[in-house]
Amino acid sequence: MNETYDVVVVGAGTAGSYAAYLMARQGLKVALVERKRAEEVFKVTGDAIGEHHIKRLEASGLSINNKVFMIRYSGAELYSPDLSVRYFVAGRGYGLDIGEWAQWLISEANNSGVDVLDRHTVTVPILEGGFVKGVKANRGDGTQVELRAKVTVDASGATGVVRTKLPPQYRISEPLLPEDASYAYREVIEVDYAIANPQNIRIYLSNVISPGGYWWFFPKSDKTVNIGLGIWGKLVKETGLNPRSNYDKYLAKSEYARGRRVLHAGGGIVPTRRPLPSLVGPGIVAVGDAAVAVNPVHGGGIGPALLSSELASKAIIEALERGDVSERGLWRYNTDYLRAYGIKQAQLDVFRLMLQTLSDDQLNRGLRARILTEEEVLEISEKGDLNLSGLRKLTIALRLLKVPDVARKLSLALRYMNEVKGIYLNYPQDPGNLDNWLVSLVAKYNEYRLKLKLPPQSI
Repeated sequence: MNETYDVVVVGAGTAGSYAAYLMARQGLKVALVERKRAEEVFKVTGDAIGEHHIKRLEASGLSINNKVFMIRYSGAELYSPDLSVRYFVAGRGYGLDIGEWAQWLISEANNSGVDVLDRHTVTVPILEGGFVKGVKANRGDGTQVELRAKVTVDASGATGVVRTKLPPQYRISEPLLPEDASYAYREVIEVDYAIANPQNIRIYLSNVISPGGYWWFFPKSDKTVNIGLGIWGKLVKETGLNPRSNYDKYLAKSEYARGRRVLHAGGGIVPTRRPLPSLVGPGIVAVGDAAVAVNPVHGGGIGPALLSSELASKAIIEALERGDVSERGLWRYNTDYLRAYGIKQAQLDVFRLMLQTLSDDQLNRGLRARILTEEEVLEISEKGDLNLSGLRKLTIALRLLKVPDVARKLSLALRYMNEVKGIYLNYPQDPGNLDNWLVSLVAKYNEYRLKLKLPPQSI
């Protein structure tokens, strides 16, 4: 059995459902393909999203169902490994009921005319004449179907089940390596005490509990919390560390989980890397986690998923209007994404690698010396770098004198964040120069990685 559409979207999570909604609203014939039952779509996340992402979503014309919001946040508390230092970084946001969120987005897509095809497991892309022409899928009743389309959107999550099955000459196919990911486990629990300051999310650095990552405590009410941890995939691969085991050992019976009653539990893989070399190929684009559109430092992906879907939808609509869904015809998505978020993402990837090579002792001493203030941490998280005037350089330099070993790594990171930004500002305007550009980018990252005593990566 074959079905034909303008666009087939694979994955009914945040990115896929929103992309499907946006394109169907513009009159395109869209299929939203999901391996689970539609009512069971649920992603294991920290469930937090910044207020600015919600405002952007509302600006698209969506009326948000208030059931999706569980709590309003006013900022984040960041703790040193020994808990002696607490930073507070202001930033408004929301804690979501992620199940309600998923159902609301799928419903909006369905109401806009999208064919929601649940219980369809995508197996391979249909590749003809160098173009992706849709996907093959197994239906819940055991039959097979070809879902043909002019453009296919991979919104299947970190595994990227469509794009990673393309030949390596398609730059969109680049696999997610363990060292560029965090392996996470979390539980949503009820506790038997009143949570203090539930309006603040809490992030804890600890190479004992969450090596190469962090563990979190995100209140969802005064008695309910999302608590979990992430471990650097590189360490999981090399040492066999397991996030669930660390959770059970360090958090499940801690004072933070006192009286714990588990409401939901689960784990997953979180991409934490620079953008893919290209988010497009002939007849295909990637969005959300499948496009590694995630903040490399804190792993937040709901907001970037929405942004990537918005930008991808615009590029697809424009390409279909021109009748050109080649890599070149869809290229606008790459440049729009880099300008809106991807350059910052690449810079934060540099910062991420620096953090992952710091010991707990270095983190304790660096935070105690406040080598970066709360305002500077916020500036890096929002912009990807620091605006270093002469006076600001002097004040930071004076702080760095207190912790010279940490200072060297921070200074190195800030330098390479700026140099990587320069390379991304020269991202090619068409596919023809992508390979040469990628050589220079990987060379710069490897130069930095070697200084951190990390092995180089290949193109």
